Amino acid sequence: MLEKPYQEGKLGQFWTLSTLANDWAGLGPFRLKEYVPGQRLVLERNPYYWKSDVKGNRLPYLDQLVFLFVPSADAQVLRFQAGETDVISRLGAENFSVLSRQQRGYTMTDAGPGLEYNFLFFNLNDLGEKASPEMTRKQKWFREVKFRQAVSAAVDREAIVRLVYQGRGAPLWGPVTPGDRRWINASIPRPARSLEKARSLLKDAGFSWATGPNGDSALVDSDGKPVEFSILTSSSNADRMKMATLIQDDLKQLGLHVQVVPLEFRSLVDRVTQTKEYDACVLGLVTSDADPNPDLNVWLSSGGSHLWNPAQGHPATAWEAEIDRLMEQQLTAPSYEQRKRLYDRVQQILAEEQPMIFLASPDILAGAKDTIGNFHPTVLESYVLWNVEQLYFRNGAQRTAR
Repeated sequence: MLEKPYQEGKLGQFWTLSTLANDWAGLGPFRLKEYVPGQRLVLERNPYYWKSDVKGNRLPYLDQLVFLFVPSADAQVLRFQAGETDVISRLGAENFSVLSRQQRGYTMTDAGPGLEYNFLFFNLNDLGEKASPEMTRKQKWFREVKFRQAVSAAVDREAIVRLVYQGRGAPLWGPVTPGDRRWINASIPRPARSLEKARSLLKDAGFSWATGPNGDSALVDSDGKPVEFSILTSSSNADRMKMATLIQDDLKQLGLHVQVVPLEFRSLVDRVTQTKEYDACVLGLVTSDADPNPDLNVWLSSGGSHLWNPAQGHPATAWEAEIDRLMEQQLTAPSYEQRKRLYDRVQQILAEEQPMIFLASPDILAGAKDTIGNFHPTVLESYVLWNVEQLYFRNGAQRTAR
C-alpha cells in the first residue's frame, strides 16, 4: 500500500481526511474500522498484531472497540447507567459519587491522584510601552515574591479538595503530584493555610491595611492604592471556576478585592500567550508522562507554555535561569539519581519563588461493568485503556466493548 507513494516521494500526503477507514494502517492491537463524525469511532482487531498472552493466546481478546461521542459528562453517565457503554472514564467527583451509590452491575474505581496539576499564576510578562499605568502598578505587586508567597499562604487547598473534588483529590505545593512517587520532592514544605503568615509577608513587602468604602479592611500598597485584580479561568471547566471562586473568598479575608472572569478557553489561552492582557489566571496542566521531560516547555524560560512569562529570549530572572540550567542538565544526566537530584532542586525553586501557586490534583475516577475482566485503571493516560489488548468479557459471549 505504501510502497508506491514512498517511491514517488508522496508518503506524507498519502493519508488525508478523505482516506477510507479501512485504508489506514496501524501497529497497535486495534486498527481503524469506521468513523462517523459526531457519533462513533470503531476500532477492529488488528490481524497483524504480534503479541500473545502467557498461555500463547493471540492478543487482543476483544474483536472491536466502539467509542461513542456524547455532548456532555452527564450524557456520558446516563449512557453508562443505561448499559449502553461498558467502560466510563474521566469522571468528575459528583458523577462518580452518584454512580458509586448505585453500583448496579458495575464497579467504580478511584485510582488516586493523577498527574494533573491546577494552579494560579500572575502576569509577569515584560509588557514595555504596552503596559498601562494600572498594569504597571499591578505587576509591581505580582513581581514581589513575598506577595506571591502571601497569596499561597492564604489559599485553603484542603477546602479546594473538599469542595471541588468532594475529597477525591490531593492538595498541591508543587507541580509533581502524589501520583508520581518516583519524581516528587518529598522535602518540599506543605504548610497549612495561615492568614497570619500571609499578613506578615504582606507587611514585610510594604503593604498595609486601610478602611475600605464599606467600612471593611482593605489591603493597600505603599502608595495607598487598593490591591485589586482579576482572575481569568475557563468558563467550560466547572472545577476551575469553583477554584477561582474559593480563592476569591480566601483573599477577601486578607482585604484583597478579586474579580473572577470566566472566558471561553481559546480566548483565555490567547490572552495568556498572545495579547498578555490579564492579571492572573487559574489553569491546569496534565503531563503525559511521569518523567519531567514532557514538561520542558513549561519550565524552560523559552517555552511557549512557560505561562507566567512565555517564550522569553533570555531568562527574565536569576531563578528562571537556574531552572533552565537544571532542566537542561537533567536531560543528559546518566543516572536516575542524578536527574532526581536536579529535578528536586527545580521543585524547590518553584516552591520558593511561587511563579505558579499550586492548588490541587483530582483523583482518576473510572468505572466498568462487572463483566469486564482485567480492568485496572491507572494514573497515566490512557487511564482505562493502557492494557486494552488484555480486556475481555467474563462471560465470553460478547466481543465488542463500548
